[in-house]
Amino acid sequence: MDRSIRSLREKQKHHTRTEIVRVAFELFATHGYEAVSVEMICDTVGISRATFFNYFPQKELILREIASTRVEKLKSIVTQFGDCGHKLTFEDVIALFLEITGENTRIAAKSRRLLLSLWFQQVTNGPMMAARQEAINILSGAIKRIPRRKAAAPQLIAETLFAIYMATTLEWLIREDEPGTWLINNMRARLKLGLEGMA
Repeated sequence: MDRSIRSLREKQKHHTRTEIVRVAFELFATHGYEAVSVEMICDTVGISRATFFNYFPQKELILREIASTRVEKLKSIVTQFGDCGHKLTFEDVIALFLEITGENTRIAAKSRRLLLSLWFQQVTNGPMMAARQEAINILSGAIKRIPRRKAAAPQLIAETLFAIYMATTLEWLIREDEPGTWLINNMRARLKLGLEGMA
């Protein structure tokens, strides 16, 4: 088969998969995961059920794909942070987590329950845990470059900050009455408190 035809076919497959995930996310956010059928997704994307099942043999696998894109976004933010050339401070670390937190509040503005579903997909999925560990390793490497008063290991600091981030986000997700400002304010306060004890 001609290489250009194969390349075009691969691009089309990637586009179709991306479109299925994008449309499914929008439908889940608008109607709730349970209320969205495979047929609704197919009709909106303009594909057949057979095409859908070629990409996602089960509807639940779309949540895993969406969760995977969230983890990749997290890794992208942390990688940019770790690669920056300027001298880092712990205020930069807090700003990093607040940027990620801001992303979560934007998603939750559409559907907090959807974000909660994605959260548990991330926590229970092996590849997601590997990506999280990679992000922690990048953050740990960046923390090594920050002057510290205490002897806490950079890896332990990074793991503790992620634990604070995860626990605070989960608490906000299950407290549906709290606005996004609650998450931002509590995230900032808890990260600062944690860093005071470690840095």
